[in-house]
Amino acid sequence: MSEKIERLARTIVADFFLYNQDKIDRGLLNDTFFELLGGELEDSVKFFEEHGGRGNLTIFWDTLFNRLMQREAKLVEGRAT
Repeated sequence: MSEKIERLARTIVADFFLYNQDKIDRGLLNDTFFELLGGELEDSVKFFEEHGGRGNLTIFWDTLFNRLMQREAKLVEGRAT
């Protein structure tokens, strides 16, 4: 795997989280993540592919899902306290 592609995925995912945090939290808590963020996800995937990620979408999705799982764990932990 190319470090450049991994860095690109991390950057796009970080931006996705930065600009959509409230919707991400709402989607994770209400199990409506893909309904709320479908357009934003499509835009992120398109950007990733256009900037060198074509053929490496697994890297993007792995990066996104790892970050989502971390966020969901924090949300669940916050609800439990």
